[in-house]
Amino acid sequence: NLLIVLKTLIHEKHISNTGLTLNMSQPSVSRALGKLRVLFDDPLLVRIAGQYELTEKAKSLEVELTHVLAMVEGMLNKQTFTPLTSRATLKLFGLPPQMSVFIEPLIGEIRRQAPHLTLDIDSTPKPQFNGLINGDVHFVVSGHSPQNADDKIHRLPLFQRNFVLLMAQTHKLATKEVTIEKLKDCHFGQISTQGESVLPIAGRLENLGISNISTPIKLKHFYNIGGLVEKADIIFYLPEHLAEDIAKTHNVAIRKVPASLESDYSQVYLYWHQRFHEDPLCLWFRKLVKSRFQYCNTQYAYGA
Repeated sequence: NLLIVLKTLIHEKHISNTGLTLNMSQPSVSRALGKLRVLFDDPLLVRIAGQYELTEKAKSLEVELTHVLAMVEGMLNKQTFTPLTSRATLKLFGLPPQMSVFIEPLIGEIRRQAPHLTLDIDSTPKPQFNGLINGDVHFVVSGHSPQNADDKIHRLPLFQRNFVLLMAQTHKLATKEVTIEKLKDCHFGQISTQGESVLPIAGRLENLGISNISTPIKLKHFYNIGGLVEKADIIFYLPEHLAEDIAKTHNVAIRKVPASLESDYSQVYLYWHQRFHEDPLCLWFRKLVKSRFQYCNTQYAYGA
C-alpha cells in the first residue's frame, strides 16, 4: 500500500490530490508519506514557492516503482485470477471515437464471464501511449503508432474506420460532391487531443496546393462537435461512425472525403506492453477480444 501511495504522490505531486485519487483522507496520506520518508531517508516531496516538487530521489524512483508494481500485480494475478470470481481491475486507454466502437461488443461478455471485474477506462485527451509505456494501463486502443516503438510493445488489429467530412446542412458543400478545389476556401475545425498544432489532413492538403488552411475552431475533446457544426460554416474531419452518431441528433451533413485526403490511420489496434504479455488477466482479455473482432487474426510485435 505504501508503494501505491508513493507512486500516486509522484504522479500527483500533491497530498490532497493523492488522497482524492486513492480515496484516502489527507491525514492518512500524510502519515504514509512520513513512513516513506523514513524508509527512503529522503523528503521525497517538498514545498517550493507555494507548490510541491519532487526531490531527485523521488524522480529516480518513478520508473523503478512502475516496474515493481507491475510485477507485483502480475504475481497476484497469476496466483488468483479466475474470471468468474476475480476482483481485478483492467485498465484501458482510448479516445472516445475508437473506445466506444471497441468496448460495446465486449461489455456484455465481460460482465457475463467476469461479473466482479472492474473496467477502468480512461478517455482523457493526452498522449496516447504514455500510460502504456509507464505501466499505468494494460491496453491502449488507437489508430496511431507509438513514436518510440520497440519490441516490448505488441498489437492486434481490431477494426478499420473510414473518415468523412461533417458540416452543417446549410453549408455550401452539404449537397455537392466535395473536391479539393472546393475545399480551398473552406474553414475547418481541429481536434487536438495530443497537442497537435495542425489538422491531420494538413500535410495532404498542402501537397495538393492548399496552404494557409483556416482553422477558426480548435478543440481538445470530441464533445459538442455537433452543436458547433450545425450553427457555423465549419467542417470537421471525423471517423465515419462518430459523424453518423452526431447526425442522429444534429442538423448536419456527412460528405465523402476526396480519395487524395483519405486517412493513413484507418486501422485501429489494441496495444499492450511486454510486461503484461503473459499476465493471465490480459491473456483472458485478449482471447475475448479476438473472439469479437474479425481483424484479430494476427498478432504483431510493433515494428515487425
